Amino acid sequence: MGTLEIIPFEKRENWDAIVRSFPRYDVYYLSGYVSAFRCTGDGDPLLLSYRGEKLRLCYVVQQRDIAGSPPYGSILERGRYFDWSTPYGYGGPLTDGFDGREVGDFFRQLNDYCRSARIVSQFIRFHPLLQNHKVFEGSCELWKNRQTVFIDTADQAVINANLESRCRGAVRKALKNHIRIENGQSEEARRTFVRLYYDTMHRRNAAGYYYFSEEFFNDFFANTADCCRLFYAVRNEETICSAIILYCNGRMHYHLSAAQRDSLSLSPNNLLLYTAACWGAENGYRQFHLGGGVEPQDSLFLFKRSFHKKGLADFYIGRNIFWEEAYRELLDIRAASDKDFRPDNGRLIQYRA
Repeated sequence: MGTLEIIPFEKRENWDAIVRSFPRYDVYYLSGYVSAFRCTGDGDPLLLSYRGEKLRLCYVVQQRDIAGSPPYGSILERGRYFDWSTPYGYGGPLTDGFDGREVGDFFRQLNDYCRSARIVSQFIRFHPLLQNHKVFEGSCELWKNRQTVFIDTADQAVINANLESRCRGAVRKALKNHIRIENGQSEEARRTFVRLYYDTMHRRNAAGYYYFSEEFFNDFFANTADCCRLFYAVRNEETICSAIILYCNGRMHYHLSAAQRDSLSLSPNNLLLYTAACWGAENGYRQFHLGGGVEPQDSLFLFKRSFHKKGLADFYIGRNIFWEEAYRELLDIRAASDKDFRPDNGRLIQYRA
């Protein structure tokens, strides 16, 4: 019924032309965003593109050789099994039109391709603002992960009206502490962000994955120059917190952030996000997505929700197992080599745990 095409990262011009042809595309689908995540060990980026009579869809995955991950490095030969996951951030299908039969045709073709290419499974992080998990209902195993928060940035009056009183008070507190917010893309601002980011990750005892390398940041800033801006809080001519804000096609995203330990009591993050939201309203961006917490309803989530109590969007994740026999074999390999491994670990892709 339709045509499935797998587009490699090297065909970036074609890749971005396809993505931008979808009315609701976002920054996470562009090759410039994906580029830096080649440095994280998540695999080679691919754009899946399907065209039917009534439906077009595309989304981004990264293809990883499973033997390249630590649990399998010494017990699985290279090139035997691969898997897919959407890049860090949000993804899932961009669509134009809809036809349930063609969704089914897409998955039939996808399953055939993946079996022939030795791809065992895929893991999808769907896009909360697009609610695009609904496109794959019935074709993909779906789980509601948590809620995320967005700010309605129609105009500054709307932003102000949606602030909870504690958030409004924190913004005033930051101003009284003589904090000002600047934004830009200078080399100095980038270096300062990276320094603060590493300090913050160390303070939080973050998992190793989140210590993105300098190579990652250099690639990221170089390839997102037209859709990324640093907002940073300055006090006494010193940057005390900073955040990467992404913007594209009417939406903004709070991407990565960092702050000095002793600055948090001054509420710079409240003023930073408020200022970024107002900048978005002034520049035609209608929504500012802040994401969720580390855990549902934790302090980070509650902080974000104070900007818009009703600005909630459900975040879904999903999986497809294309090759059940290989999936079970990978679980058996892990269980045989690691006495502490539990196949029923609650993860979507259990052999990755």
